[in-house]
Amino acid sequence: MKLLCQPGLWRFLGLGLALLAGQPTAAQTALQTAAPAIVVLPAPAAPAAVRLKMARADSALAEPLQQARRTLTQARKRYAAGLPSGSKCLMTVRVLASDTSFRQVQARVIGWRNGAVQALLSPIASTAPDDLRPVSFPETAVLDWTILAANGREEGNFVGKYLDTAAQLESLPFR
Repeated sequence: MKLLCQPGLWRFLGLGLALLAGQPTAAQTALQTAAPAIVVLPAPAAPAAVRLKMARADSALAEPLQQARRTLTQARKRYAAGLPSGSKCLMTVRVLASDTSFRQVQARVIGWRNGAVQALLSPIASTAPDDLRPVSFPETAVLDWTILAANGREEGNFVGKYLDTAAQLESLPFR
């Protein structure tokens, strides 16, 4: 009891606790090394600076975006009915890259219910190639959809096809 009343002991114990509190635990270290959370962006939920950039990108792709969004219901029905063996349904979405920018990435659909899509996000440049991340997002975040058959035939991909055609036209030599 006399030992517990020593003021130096309490200072020593307090310093030891402070040092321990400053050292991350194994769980904290695992959380710090885990990849950052992915934020799928429906336009209304995006930060103001990103919303402006998204609006500019959308205006350049107005027609294919409109076609993709108009036919998304058909893609949902086909997915719900079951795709043929070896086929997969992909969604193009935007993810937050920084406070002022976004990236378009593809996600493989693994579930679709009540207007929400559950998917595995394709690897992003900063992650390992086999690092597929599960995400969930509202249908309103979908920019484009693609149903890819086992034989390589694709349906949908309106924005992708538009961008491919635009790149081919830009690469044509002028006479």
